[in-house]
Amino acid sequence: MIATTIAALFSLVAIVTALALVDVWLRARSAYASLKRQSALVQAGFVPQVEARVIRLRSGTPRVGGASRPFARRLPRATSAPALDAA
Repeated sequence: MIATTIAALFSLVAIVTALALVDVWLRARSAYASLKRQSALVQAGFVPQVEARVIRLRSGTPRVGGASRPFARRLPRATSAPALDAA
């Protein structure tokens, strides 16, 4: 009984592994074909356009200082300490 269960488990793992490898192979083949098409377009003189989801828009105002705005609100403000009298 235990031997049958272990054999079935190994068979299931082998099938899942084979399906995962086929999936990765199909994705890699598709990515390679896409790269070959883009390479052919670049060699033909076309400039590839970046997809809109890849482009990150910058804010209109440049950042000043080391911390970004969310972190700057959490940092303690630098205050000048009162001068100590050395008398």
